[in-house]
Amino acid sequence: MLSGTLWSVTSSLLSLFYSGMQVMVPCLPPAPISTSGLTEKYMGTWHFVAATAWDESDLKFYQTVDSSLLHIQKGANDTLLVTESTRLGDTCKKNTRSYFTLSVLDPFLFRTDYDAMALIWDGKFINCPSCMIVLFVDENEEARASLFARDEKTPDEVIQEFKSKMECVYMEDFLKAP
Repeated sequence: MLSGTLWSVTSSLLSLFYSGMQVMVPCLPPAPISTSGLTEKYMGTWHFVAATAWDESDLKFYQTVDSSLLHIQKGANDTLLVTESTRLGDTCKKNTRSYFTLSVLDPFLFRTDYDAMALIWDGKFINCPSCMIVLFVDENEEARASLFARDEKTPDEVIQEFKSKMECVYMEDFLKAP
């Protein structure tokens, strides 16, 4: 009980600190979505639109694919099952991974093999309610922010807004889906 109260107070203080940081650094994204906020709205299929990174080599995964889909669904024991389907020419590849969260580290999602973590932001940050932004950090400490949308066609102004917001946090290397 005491630890729950302590965590609640700490969480509130961190939220207040983050809000203050957003005032001082206007391009800082809003707070990521907590894992409890990953409702049915985020389940289902998402089309890869674009990605940014601090280092161009962190985008190498997307440089080799023609298209990519992300399918998110609830798994057992409060996990998320994330299936990424990629296509390169006539070859399709499917990879399913499981992510979980620790209540004390919410909103971070950790892959069950502990080789990667993710944070998710609502598309409202870039004026696209049918989009989401996912920050991936993998086992090689490569970080990339990826824009996903429900539709295959994403307006150019949304892509430009995403690129602009990410450049503001120095993620200047950019790749758009073919």
